[in-house]
Amino acid sequence: MNKATHFFGTSVFGQLISLIDSKIITSTVKSTNSDRYVKKFTTKDHLISMLFC
Repeated sequence: MNKATHFFGTSVFGQLISLIDSKIITSTVKSTNSDRYVKKFTTKDHLISMLFC
């Protein structure tokens, strides 16, 4: 059985993250001003890392 036929190129976690609408995250960040003093680790990065953990 060839493993390449069952793997679609992205992980299950990547597929789940792609279901999150980025417009919702962007509008929430703007309304709460949560990325005001952020230089590298944005709110979206924090959300993804917390979901992974």
